[in-house]
Amino acid sequence: MSGYNAKLDAIPRKGMLDLRGDAEAVRLCGETLGCRFPEEANAKIAVSDHSALICLSDDHWIFETADGLQVEILQQLELAAADQFHSFCDVSDMYAHLVLSGPEAIEVLAQCVAIDIHPRVFGPGSTARCAFADTVAQVSCLDSSPAYEISVLSSYERYSIDWLLMAIGS
Repeated sequence: MSGYNAKLDAIPRKGMLDLRGDAEAVRLCGETLGCRFPEEANAKIAVSDHSALICLSDDHWIFETADGLQVEILQQLELAAADQFHSFCDVSDMYAHLVLSGPEAIEVLAQCVAIDIHPRVFGPGSTARCAFADTVAQVSCLDSSPAYEISVLSSYERYSIDWLLMAIGS
């Protein structure tokens, strides 16, 4: 067997902020970022060309941006929510990011996750934090080619790469 027609790439580090807060903190941060925070778990919205906001639960979000911008944005959010209950943390170093792509990427990904990733259910723009190859990852469908971004804890990057390469059959 020659393996699946899929490829795996590591992508550069991103700025990532872990955001938790009450309704008023979220409203104020939304004003600062110029968006309304998504309220449904696994919802992802674009905030700008280089930033996105992922809802993990009703009081927990991950803000992704270009690496280097997170410090300034974190300071702006801290200022906005200063008098509200909140917890904001720069977690940029905590994650590694991989892209799995190619005509048979879905077949490879299906070996790693136990969620429904059929394109009717998990199409472009979809995201989910889920069990991934005996660890946990944030999996996002980037496009219908298909291509998936997989964000794993940095300490599991090598393990995840090896696991995916084994699943691809390379």
